[in-house]
Amino acid sequence: MHCPKCRCVERVKNGRANGLPRFRCKGCGCNYTKSTRRGHPLAVRKRAISLYLEGLGFRSIERLLDISHMSVMRWVRDVAAQIQSIKAAEKDERLNARVMEMNEMWHYLGTKTASSGCGWLLTEIPKASLPSGPFLVVERR
Repeated sequence: MHCPKCRCVERVKNGRANGLPRFRCKGCGCNYTKSTRRGHPLAVRKRAISLYLEGLGFRSIERLLDISHMSVMRWVRDVAAQIQSIKAAEKDERLNARVMEMNEMWHYLGTKTASSGCGWLLTEIPKASLPSGPFLVVERR
C-alpha cells in the first residue's frame, strides 16, 4: 500500500479510523487508511461506450450491462470532452474524430416529414363470411 500523496511505501501504524487501521507516511507525514477502489472497471466503460456508438440507447445499455444509465451518459460526455480537447490541441486534419450528439435519434426522426410505412398489416375477416370461425390474416408490407 502506497501513500496517496507521495506514493511512498514506508509507513507506521497510527491508530484506527472508523474501524480500519490508520497509517502515517514516513515521507510526508500524511495519515491515511486503506481504501477500496470505487467505480466500474475500464473494460465495462469501454463496452458501454462501444454499445452507445453502435446505436443502443442509454437505458438498453443499462439493462445489458447492469449499470446506471446516468453513468453511461456521464462516460459518453467525458469521452466527447476528451475528443474535443484533443481536436482543439492538435488542429490536425489527419485526426478523424466525430462527436455524436446526445439527441441524435430525436434529431433524425424529427426531420422526417412522413412515416416510412414499414410494419405488419393486420386484417380481420368477419365471422359470418367464413364457415369455421374468425381468422386473422397477417401480411408483410
